[in-house]
Amino acid sequence: MISFELNQNHLESFNKNGFLIVKNFLDCEYLNKFKDRIDGLFKGNFETGIDPDEWNWKDGRDDPGLTRQICNAWKSDLLVRSLVCHSKIGEVSSNLMQWNGSRIIQDNILWKPSGGKTLSYHQDAAFNDWIIPQTMITCWISLDRTFINGGTLEYVKGSHKWGIAPPKGEFHSPKEYKKELEIFASKNNKSIEIEYIEIPAGGATFHHGLTWHGSGINNSSNDRRAIVTHSIPDDSVFHPSNTGGTGNIYKKYKKFNTNKLDESFFPITWNKKGYSSFENFKNEKNMMAKKVEKLNNQFSDEINIEDFK
Repeated sequence: MISFELNQNHLESFNKNGFLIVKNFLDCEYLNKFKDRIDGLFKGNFETGIDPDEWNWKDGRDDPGLTRQICNAWKSDLLVRSLVCHSKIGEVSSNLMQWNGSRIIQDNILWKPSGGKTLSYHQDAAFNDWIIPQTMITCWISLDRTFINGGTLEYVKGSHKWGIAPPKGEFHSPKEYKKELEIFASKNNKSIEIEYIEIPAGGATFHHGLTWHGSGINNSSNDRRAIVTHSIPDDSVFHPSNTGGTGNIYKKYKKFNTNKLDESFFPITWNKKGYSSFENFKNEKNMMAKKVEKLNNQFSDEINIEDFK
């Protein structure tokens, strides 16, 4: 599904710029499968029967010109889960951030149609003050070829070294989508150098949680679809009291009398010990199936069918 190996040049580029561009990441044979699946998701076709945590655009209900988003579709669709929770994404994310392991905090399904509106410049990690440590890395996988005039993703080079800024202003569809970036840069005497991401379908980027990024209007005649994984360290915990950013949505998964993150809601995708939540679940399921089969065989051996005639 994923064809990519991280090397030293990638690490150096990420550390310098705050992002890494990978032109060939998702195998092309999966592109149409994901496009078809995304279309169904926005129509409410959820394979597992479970609604995603956020569903910001619904077919037949909302303005078709708006940018569409679903958050945590991995809970609703097994194909999406196989990608956003892929161990390779967890491994690359961990190595880029120098973590011992990664877990998914949230995914995004993004669909910006022709004429789709802007997304304000922001830092992803600014929205998770409810997690300790307050850090993040994002893997953004494009299902369509991206262009400057197509409302593609935009990064500010080196901005991951500027420090964190609390979220402000309008997030979806602001008229001045660079406003918060420009205010912050001006106050802190920072120069803005923007990289517009132009990659083929199946390409991807990884960006640091403090990297400023946003996107403009899709002025092309093409749709721009992407699948996104937001990852945090595998040993992250809930902040005992903070609920800023997206905390009002995702802190509902905090269990009573503990700050630990439950793997059922924030699965580990990879760590240096070779562990991942879904691989562990698969192994336990197989072991349980073998135990059940063994018990069934023992039970059958002990029963003489003639006794029931």
